[in-house]
Amino acid sequence: MAKIERQVFHSILTKKDGWVVLLDKQVVSKHDTQKEAERAAIDEARAAYDDGGLGQAVFHKLDGTIREERTYGNDPEKTPG
Repeated sequence: MAKIERQVFHSILTKKDGWVVLLDKQVVSKHDTQKEAERAAIDEARAAYDDGGLGQAVFHKLDGTIREERTYGNDPEKTPG
């Protein structure tokens, strides 16, 4: 059986576009606030799962580090760190 690719949507602050949602380093959507970007990342990740795939929303802090991750479908393998 083929492995299903996980779609990972990042909510991150950029200098150029403000708060955005990224998929594979491509802008999916732009938002005025962090909260709006996080909601959009969740919606995209859930939609990927509802379409039979795997989804993940990753929320970044102002400094770019990861604050929180939410997965939809099977959780990814545990990694150190």
